[in-house]
Amino acid sequence: MTEHTRWRDRFTRALPATGESKIIALNALIGSVGTGMFLAGSALYFTRFAGLSETQLGLGMGIAGLVGLATTVPMGRLADRFGPRNVLLVVVLWRAIGYIAYLNVNGFTEFVVTACLLFVMDRAGQPLNQALVGRLITGTERNRTMGFIRSLRNLGFTIGFGIAGIALTTGSETAFRWLFIGNAISFLFVFAFVSMLPKVGPATAPKGEDGGKGAASAVVPPLRDWRFVAAMASNGVLFLHDAVLITVLPLWVADHTPSPVWMITVLVTTNTLITVLGQVRVTRHIDSLPSAARATNWSAVLLAFACCAFAASGVVDTPAWAAVTLMAALLLLTVAELLHSASSWEISFALSPEAAQGRYLAFFNLGFSAAEIAGPAVVLWLLARTGSSGWLILAVCFPLAAALSWVGTRPRKPAAPEPAGTEPATVSTPTAA
Repeated sequence: MTEHTRWRDRFTRALPATGESKIIALNALIGSVGTGMFLAGSALYFTRFAGLSETQLGLGMGIAGLVGLATTVPMGRLADRFGPRNVLLVVVLWRAIGYIAYLNVNGFTEFVVTACLLFVMDRAGQPLNQALVGRLITGTERNRTMGFIRSLRNLGFTIGFGIAGIALTTGSETAFRWLFIGNAISFLFVFAFVSMLPKVGPATAPKGEDGGKGAASAVVPPLRDWRFVAAMASNGVLFLHDAVLITVLPLWVADHTPSPVWMITVLVTTNTLITVLGQVRVTRHIDSLPSAARATNWSAVLLAFACCAFAASGVVDTPAWAAVTLMAALLLLTVAELLHSASSWEISFALSPEAAQGRYLAFFNLGFSAAEIAGPAVVLWLLARTGSSGWLILAVCFPLAAALSWVGTRPRKPAAPEPAGTEPATVSTPTAA
């Protein structure tokens, strides 16, 4: 075998294994480029050219976020009823139209209405995409595909932010508007690729799981499955690592450490590179519920140590030591982030009944959404009140979240045998595992 052939084989093995997973991964890259363009310039556009104050922008986004949070599970139910592919086609087309509609916003009321209508679809996108992966891909390739999605999303966001830098440099309204248009166009490409995927019909329960009816409506709602609720709540707490990285870290470095401000760029870039290169590799070792539970525990431990390192960065005296402690914290946080992401996918898939996967995955996503909405404010408030000690308080929360996850993912006790001579039950209540 020649060297060229060996490299070609390695490259082929590094790609998603199936046609469906390749399309879904490519969609993640395309969509995140557009989203990165939008996120980088949207706040400035709305405050400069759409007649909003910073307070109105924050309030409007908060209202829209709550609306999106409230409609996530109903959207998942639609995926179970009509198939995740069909619902996702509607979602991406709606998002393309919605981002163009933002360009006609002028004032607070128009912004809130448009944002609420758009956030219904924005919040539904991630769980619908995961439900589509769950229906089309099986075995170890399923979690591997989720790893590709996350890696390529990080890469896409970086590309999108870079493109948006042109608009931010010029400062012209036309350049800002093209960021919105570019985001809408990216979703049209996503629509085209999703339409190429195999059709996935309504969810049905395996024979005997729902008394023979085969209907998703017969499954216990996720809110009544205490194991799944525990896993969802734990996922929300552990996902605070995202708030730390995106919002808290830049402010902490600039205002609470002697480190130079350019260290923020070094830390964020390091995280992005490790995520892009390492997420798929991590998923290879997390292919069952027990392995996902162990990864969750390790993630919590690493996050606790990362918080301790962040606390140390606020009490050291020199820029050099601040840089060292910040880099140590960043590396610990990044590895924990990779482990938590991979374990959360496996846990959510494993605990979701086949007949209601869309609904369950949407409910599981509520933990992520709640942490994304409230996490930055909660962590910033804690650090503002307690300083470096706040990191130690946060460090305790992660092992507690891992313990809560263990409650939700530990093996069920086997059912007691029926006493001899008794009639078998005619009505059964399905479980979520």
